[in-house]
Amino acid sequence: MFRKMHLLFVLFLYADRIKKMNKIIKFSIILWLLAACGSPSETNVMIQSADIEIPIETVDTIKTSQDIDLMIKQEENYIFTDDDTTANIMNIVNLFQFRELVDHQEVMDDLAVDNFAVASDTLLQLFQVYQRNDSLQIPGFVTTDLFVQLSHVYETYLLQTIEEKYFLPLLTELCQAMYDASMDQANKAVREDIRNMAAFNAAFYAVPYNLLTGKSPKIPDGYQTAVEEELAYIAQQEDRRPALLNQKTNFAYTALKPYGHYTRSAGLRRYFRAWKWLQSAPYCCNDKTQLQQAVLAAMALQTAKTKSGIAALDVYSRLSGAMKWFNGQPAYCSLPDVALLLKKERVTNITAVLDAKMLAKVNVLAEKTSPRKISYMKYDAVCRNSIYLLPQAVRMDDEVLNATTHPTPDTQNVFPAATDVLAALSSRFAFDQWDASSYSKRLECLPAMLQKAGSKQSFAQKQAWKRKNLETASASWVKLKHDVLLYGVVPDHPEPLDTAAVRDTISVPVILGYVEPALHFWTKLREWVELTDETLKKYQLTTDTLNAQTKRLHRYVAMMETAVLKELNNERPDDDTYRFIAHIGDSIRQFTLSMVTPEIDRWAWTAGTDKSIAVCKKIYRYNENGDLYAATGNVNNIFVVVEIEGYLYLTKGAVFSYHEFSMPKDQELNQEDWKNMLRMMSGK
Repeated sequence: MFRKMHLLFVLFLYADRIKKMNKIIKFSIILWLLAACGSPSETNVMIQSADIEIPIETVDTIKTSQDIDLMIKQEENYIFTDDDTTANIMNIVNLFQFRELVDHQEVMDDLAVDNFAVASDTLLQLFQVYQRNDSLQIPGFVTTDLFVQLSHVYETYLLQTIEEKYFLPLLTELCQAMYDASMDQANKAVREDIRNMAAFNAAFYAVPYNLLTGKSPKIPDGYQTAVEEELAYIAQQEDRRPALLNQKTNFAYTALKPYGHYTRSAGLRRYFRAWKWLQSAPYCCNDKTQLQQAVLAAMALQTAKTKSGIAALDVYSRLSGAMKWFNGQPAYCSLPDVALLLKKERVTNITAVLDAKMLAKVNVLAEKTSPRKISYMKYDAVCRNSIYLLPQAVRMDDEVLNATTHPTPDTQNVFPAATDVLAALSSRFAFDQWDASSYSKRLECLPAMLQKAGSKQSFAQKQAWKRKNLETASASWVKLKHDVLLYGVVPDHPEPLDTAAVRDTISVPVILGYVEPALHFWTKLREWVELTDETLKKYQLTTDTLNAQTKRLHRYVAMMETAVLKELNNERPDDDTYRFIAHIGDSIRQFTLSMVTPEIDRWAWTAGTDKSIAVCKKIYRYNENGDLYAATGNVNNIFVVVEIEGYLYLTKGAVFSYHEFSMPKDQELNQEDWKNMLRMMSGK
């Protein structure tokens, strides 16, 4: 009897608040009270006879009057309309931590309408926002942007480590072996034309060998001046007709200037120039002499050996196999492709190699091997089919850029846009080989950002959140293009920290947090890390430090993926995850420092290209209309209203700012120019 009177008192106590509630929750509370007074069987009869459907689990979760308090609180957390649900920002429990926002009407309006807001900042790194959160005990909102930037730093560190430790010596050995084999051909040749063509090949491979080592092997007679002038042009970095190559148009020597992480050491600068030159110097198949030179070079590759006795083809296989993982399949025919054809045809002597029928077969091979050429080479009209020692990779997004450019006389903007690329990538028919390379796997992360993850949070249902994801995906695309700047070529359009302490004594007992609910993104990013690790082990390109960094990145990404799975299932992330989110700024800072400048332990001491997340990349050329650039700028803050454990919190995170613009063709924009523009725009 006393229990029933107590429950009736509870019902009376909450009567006014219950009147304002959703009828399903209202009915659930009443049924719970009745069930507490009567038997379970009586309650079940009442539920079954009710004229509205009440989820049994809703009734079962009500155990105490504290549960009623929470349900009433949750009901007041949202403003319901016929087609929308919006979090009530007046119910945010930690708004006192954001006093500076109360007078920022535009931000408050966005929070009220979209339940999130983006505001510009002058910080140079995303993790600095989270460091500030940590010092002020503000709940963090872990964005996909933060881990896109971390993956960018990891990929740069990965490439730098492998290029310095493995690729630089491998490429040096390959060029030395090709020079030696070509000289051997020239010395043994009986016919003068064969001797001259083999001598050209020896001079050709002497150029990258010199760029890599600073040493000049003996140059065959007749080619000394051409090689000296070619090396001088490379040093001067001005576009002009090449001295060594039989090319009728200007060679892009300006593209041989190292930038990005290739400026960090003399070895990387040498590697950049040599690789770029080889990637840009073709044997043109529609020139008979160059076709014959290519066939002789392929034959030399079959027999060439390094100074240590390793077959040059084995060195090339290791080098190109890893490159295919980082960048994708080559867009043009390679010398090993020709060497494989010669082996298949059982051609073993030079006379048979230069037979007209054999040359015709090589020409057909070059045509078939390059079915998806991208029209970015200035000499494509002259050199339709080409053979390279190191052909650049074909990339789907570059093809999309060309395919989405359809100017008309009335078109004001002749350039394609990042949104065109993202729309194509989001098509379920777009691509079926995402796992084929690191580039394509990271590319797959972009449409994954735009997919619905099933989150019930109100901000994730808004149209504005889709636009935010689109900007993040666009900025991520620029980062991806910048990471492989050496191994890609700009496509041409085809011819016809402030941490001031909080003075308020009120504090949040537990520092909670939230991970952006882009489940598909976190899954694809984890898969990319795993595939990268497998490939490095396959080609024996690992070091102890690199292994440790890869495991660390995998652990971070897997933790975020697990947290999102729990969020989507309305489960509470464990305390370790909350602690990681609370201190994620310092964790990412330390991780970034260990890859960028491991010899120092303070970010303030970093300098150069690593200081800022801002990057600028030329992504398209359009004849005389100029060049299209895409860029990321300084950090933006993002404020997001999130329901955590039944209460609304205002969380804070960091996102990219994305810029897309064109420049006149004669005004080349480099990284330092772009950062100066940002400083002018921010008034600093």
